[in-house]
Amino acid sequence: MKNLLEVLLVHGRVLITARRNFRRVYDLPERVLPAAMLATPMPTPDETARWLVLLKLRQRRLVTLKRTELPVVGDHVQAVRVEGCPLLYCLRSDLPLLSEVENLRSEIEIQAPLLLAPLDPLIYDRRVTSALWNYDYTWEVYTPPAKRQRGYYALPVLAGTEIVGHVDPKADRDNRKLRIVSRSIRRGHQVAPAVSTLARFLGLK
Repeated sequence: MKNLLEVLLVHGRVLITARRNFRRVYDLPERVLPAAMLATPMPTPDETARWLVLLKLRQRRLVTLKRTELPVVGDHVQAVRVEGCPLLYCLRSDLPLLSEVENLRSEIEIQAPLLLAPLDPLIYDRRVTSALWNYDYTWEVYTPPAKRQRGYYALPVLAGTEIVGHVDPKADRDNRKLRIVSRSIRRGHQVAPAVSTLARFLGLK
């Protein structure tokens, strides 16, 4: 039954309306979506392809594009060349943002370290992350324990314009504490404030 529901979900025949105890609750589209949305004409394959590439650009801001992707958004993107990196692209509407970041570089470099979520746009693409940051990151939740290099939920540490290490936190709910399973931080960087912020967010000590 679960596999059948997954197939129906992919084809839009059912939708997820809620989660109860981590289990999905499905329902029919006509009972979830407004009638006007259901009456919207089906997009063409080209329109769908364009929407998907634009969505990737809006989510990650700086991306590599495949040969098949570039033509469908060529009028919306600008090539960005960074030494040692594959050719990157951003939305032309984001160019002022890049210029602003460049102007604020000195201020960014002195900011306190931050913890990055595993699917943060800065590290979403492993190849770009490695080239831009010189940091080979893998989210190891699905990696067998014996093969993990950093930890189950290791979070990269961003200090200014550099990734300077990782922290692998674990929530001890019984004792209401956030424990650090492992960490590796480049000398000269203090990550304790960022870990304390995460603990407070989770309601832990």
